[in-house]
Amino acid sequence: MVKITELAAQKVKELQKEQNKENAFLRIYLVGESSDGPNFGMTLEESITDDDLLDIDNGISIIADIELAMTLDGTIVDYIKSNNGGGFEIHKEKRGHAEGCGESCGSCGGSCTSHTDIKGDN
Repeated sequence: MVKITELAAQKVKELQKEQNKENAFLRIYLVGESSDGPNFGMTLEESITDDDLLDIDNGISIIADIELAMTLDGTIVDYIKSNNGGGFEIHKEKRGHAEGCGESCGSCGGSCTSHTDIKGDN
C-alpha cells in the first residue's frame, strides 16, 4: 500500500512521542483532487476501524480507508529537509520519467506530490 522512508518514519516517531501517542497509527487520507491527481493528508489516530486497511513499514503502522487503498498503491511518505526546517511529502513512486514530458501525474510516468503536515488534535 504505502511505503515510508526511514527519515519520515523517524520524524513520525518523534511526533508520536511529542504528542504522547507512541502507539498511534499514521492515517493517510484523501484531501482532494487537482489536475495533477489526488492530494493526500496525514494525521495520528489512536484507533482503527473495520473500514481501514493496516500496513506496517519501517516500524510505522499506516492506516487508510479500504476504498482509498488502490489509489495509495505505490505511494511514498518522505521527509524533505530544507533551510526552513523541512516537512513531509507524499508522492507516487517515479516509474521511468522520460525527458521532455510534463510533470503532471499521468504524463510520461511523472509523480504526484502533496506536501503535508501531520495534523494534531483539533
